[in-house]
Amino acid sequence: IENVVTSFAPRPKKAWWQSENGVEHVSIQLDLEAEFHFTHLIMTFKTFRPAAMLVERSADFGHTWRVYRYFAYDCAASFPHVPHGPPRRIDDVVCESRYSDIEPSTEGEVIYRVLDPAIPIRDPYSPAIQSDGLITHPRLNLDWEQEGWNLQGRASGKLQFWGSYAVVFCTGGVPACLCCGNAEHCPRTSRLCTATCVGADPPQLRAAQPGHMQPRACEPNRAQAWANTVSSEPPTASCCDCNEHSRRCHFDMAVFLATGNTSGGVCDGCQHNTMGRHCHLCKPFYYKDPTKDLRDPAVCRACNCDPEGSLDGGLCDGADDPARGLIAGQCRCKEHVAGPRCDRCKPGFFGLSADNPQGCRRCQCDPRGTVADGSRCDPVSGECFCKRLVTGRSCSQCLPEHWGLSHDLPGCRPCDCDVGGAHNNLCAMGTGQCQCRSHVIGRQCEQVETGFYRINLDHYTYEAEDARLHQGSVVEREPLPDRPASWTGTGFARMLEGGWVEFHVSDVPFSTEYDVVIRYEPQHPEAWQEVRLKVLRPSPVSASSPCGNTIPADDQL
Repeated sequence: IENVVTSFAPRPKKAWWQSENGVEHVSIQLDLEAEFHFTHLIMTFKTFRPAAMLVERSADFGHTWRVYRYFAYDCAASFPHVPHGPPRRIDDVVCESRYSDIEPSTEGEVIYRVLDPAIPIRDPYSPAIQSDGLITHPRLNLDWEQEGWNLQGRASGKLQFWGSYAVVFCTGGVPACLCCGNAEHCPRTSRLCTATCVGADPPQLRAAQPGHMQPRACEPNRAQAWANTVSSEPPTASCCDCNEHSRRCHFDMAVFLATGNTSGGVCDGCQHNTMGRHCHLCKPFYYKDPTKDLRDPAVCRACNCDPEGSLDGGLCDGADDPARGLIAGQCRCKEHVAGPRCDRCKPGFFGLSADNPQGCRRCQCDPRGTVADGSRCDPVSGECFCKRLVTGRSCSQCLPEHWGLSHDLPGCRPCDCDVGGAHNNLCAMGTGQCQCRSHVIGRQCEQVETGFYRINLDHYTYEAEDARLHQGSVVEREPLPDRPASWTGTGFARMLEGGWVEFHVSDVPFSTEYDVVIRYEPQHPEAWQEVRLKVLRPSPVSASSPCGNTIPADDQL
């Protein structure tokens, strides 16, 4: 069978090439009419596989031939002068037996690859490797006698194989004319330029004049399978769609097959921090700016991750991908860290640190005394945000003169100790118990102990709002409807620091020992640091009076 190129694609198992009956030595030769790169051969036989066969190729249109591989059931008998065993180098010519067994009797395969995947190749695009696959005429020589038995009477006595094909591709690694798109992309040469659109149904070989491309060959800027002849021009990146980030590309068979025979182009030397088949991805530690076009030289920006709160050495999401939850430029944060740059602690955490595997520490705040809105503590110091009547780093203590830490809005309640029955207005934070005087009981020290009674005491009351105020003002105050008033008079006098109140006392009936009691309510949460009391007498104290032993220092408190 000679000079036949066809396609069995419509009926892959109902059409085949068939030899004449009784002929034991058969050859199949194909004329490709141009130079192609031969990559692999797969043959499937309708009957038994041949006892011996060899694959040849011609790179000069049939003038000389070179053997690629020998196949035989008994290599020593069929090809005594050919080395037996697997090849060690790409250009080794050996004889193999694994495809020549008598079984299976039908649909047995013979596979040959120019570039054996078991043999390491440093540069598959080197001139030596590329010229090894250059081909114009493939030829198969078959010997149909198997183990000394003449099997031509078996299986209808016909040599039949179907689905056999040789795929030829231009890799751009050897002198070639890249016919892709239109005439401007194909350099002028003296030879015929041939291209194939792999994946057409059926596949067709299209010939063109030098420097010209027939329509429907390779679409422009598409990395179809590239055909070639001889030229010094490598394939340009215009056939690979490198998004203007590269000027070079090559053809990759694995990519071509993985894309369903639609595109095999791979860009080389992507610039501007891009990578990928089409230079369409950003390198690690860079991300695609969503505001820029993919072809912009500045489309890939460096990740700007905080080293204290980020993972993976500062790696960020390379592009937006809602399906995977990726946001371009978003850094990989530690467990308790947030923000696009991973530079702040999550709410409820503080103290961002590179030494902390989780990034931040949890706030140690009492929920009863902490405000409900926002973060519970300062993200830097860890100090909690307390309610109005609560204090302490963890908001676990009530302010002085308050008790009962709770989830209420103020956080604590006033002690409200009885002014006469308690020593002061301080109480226990847990129970609210005031510090009672002798024989006085009750939480607020408002009850007399059994066996004792309370007498009315003679006293004089002087209202501050009726006195002379220096750096102060009078504020009227209405009692609350749900509790008794803790003051007398119409209100109180509001005094500033450094001010003073002058009371005019003119109704003391006689001289004796008196206790001076000042009732005040500080507006500041802390106690007063100093209060001075000075008694101004209208005349010197008589030596015969009960206060005759009074000295001037006694009038200074």
